[in-house]
Amino acid sequence: MDEIHVIILTVGLFVLTFINPGANLLVVVQTSLSSGKNAGLLTGLGVALGDALYSGLGLFGMAALIAEGGALFSAIKIGGGLYLIWYAYNMVRHRQELHMGVCNIATLSATPWYVYFRRGLLTDLSNPQTVLFFISIFSVTLTPTTPTWAKLVAWLGIVFASVLWRSLLSMAFSRPAVRRAYGKIQHLLSGIIGVAVGAFGLRLIYEGITRR
Repeated sequence: MDEIHVIILTVGLFVLTFINPGANLLVVVQTSLSSGKNAGLLTGLGVALGDALYSGLGLFGMAALIAEGGALFSAIKIGGGLYLIWYAYNMVRHRQELHMGVCNIATLSATPWYVYFRRGLLTDLSNPQTVLFFISIFSVTLTPTTPTWAKLVAWLGIVFASVLWRSLLSMAFSRPAVRRAYGKIQHLLSGIIGVAVGAFGLRLIYEGITRR
């Protein structure tokens, strides 16, 4: 029974993070709005894979390779920040070229599936501090005596919750009514999201440069 409580608490703490918007949420929402449900789902699955990797590192004690890597940790942050800035730049630059309807469907069909999946994965992996976040959760909920099976179930719960949440986002923001509304404010909203994602990137670069 104690193990079940640990699993529920671990997954529950992770789910609470969905309330706080970050680059992952913005990228899934933007992709779903501009390119449709399938593109949003693929992006969300990429984010979920990133969560699976980082939570796995934190759960099974391999996070020290990153957290104590010093220069490596900083380099990952700087590289991730540069990627987010590049993505934000392209989002703002091409926001006038994104059109709903037939034009957008044609663009979507011509875009390989892995482009969206890679977008989500790289966005999630761009912030290596995520692994430290998972460590903080596990330090509260897990103990040295927690059995391996409970850790595995907790990890599977985290992955399932991540996939479910991103799938719900992509389906909600790809609905015709939502996309039509988005089309009316697309130019402005794309710019706002682009600036927000870029700000996340700048913060990562700053943290990477100033890390001691």
